[in-house]
Amino acid sequence: MTTPRRTRTQRAPAPVPRENSPASVQRFGRITDRQPSGSGPDGRRGTYVVSDDATGTTYSFNYADIVTEGFGTIRTGERVRFLTDSTEPGHAVYVIRLDLPDVEDYYE
Repeated sequence: MTTPRRTRTQRAPAPVPRENSPASVQRFGRITDRQPSGSGPDGRRGTYVVSDDATGTTYSFNYADIVTEGFGTIRTGERVRFLTDSTEPGHAVYVIRLDLPDVEDYYE
């Protein structure tokens, strides 16, 4: 049996956290830094750093880890909810913005 090959635009499905795994515990934090990587349209995608509110631990994530409708960008200082990746210590996954901007601000 052969495994279907993914094209460049298809991403592998994200692992689903198990009920009692450390990855299934949601965390809250603030974005503390963004390092542009030069990829994406106009070089706008990059690596982000989030600081856990409860522990002060920092985790990194990239643009592909952001779960959102509409604008898939996050600014320094914004509050987020996220999970940690038990297979990659120090990496955040399923990052959700909590401070969503007003739509009208983008259409002035």
